[in-house]
Amino acid sequence: MDHLVNLEAKTNLENELNDVLPHCGLEGWRVVLIPDEKQKVGGQVLAEEKTILVFENDPEKARDTLLHEIVEIKLQPLMAEHEEIENALIKVIERLLYREKEKFIKDLVPYLRYVFKDKK
Repeated sequence: MDHLVNLEAKTNLENELNDVLPHCGLEGWRVVLIPDEKQKVGGQVLAEEKTILVFENDPEKARDTLLHEIVEIKLQPLMAEHEEIENALIKVIERLLYREKEKFIKDLVPYLRYVFKDKK
């Protein structure tokens, strides 16, 4: 009987968590409650499957975990923009470093030619 109560409580909590999603603009997403105390994290987002896994057993922690994961999902576009800016900046720095390296080598070659010419 205790197992059935736990199963019913789990189902009710999972339904409650899923009811939050449309209010957060996450239509088509779903929450799967998988209580697992061995997990090192409270939840996980599977973006391709539009699924949020919640591993918390405690209802309050499960709610907090869901909110955490929702914020993560909502911040993802901003993080993607940030990553795009970082990659563009890295490319600019690489071009500048390459140009400076080539200029340094070009300036160094006459000096090396002079030094080797002196050794003969």
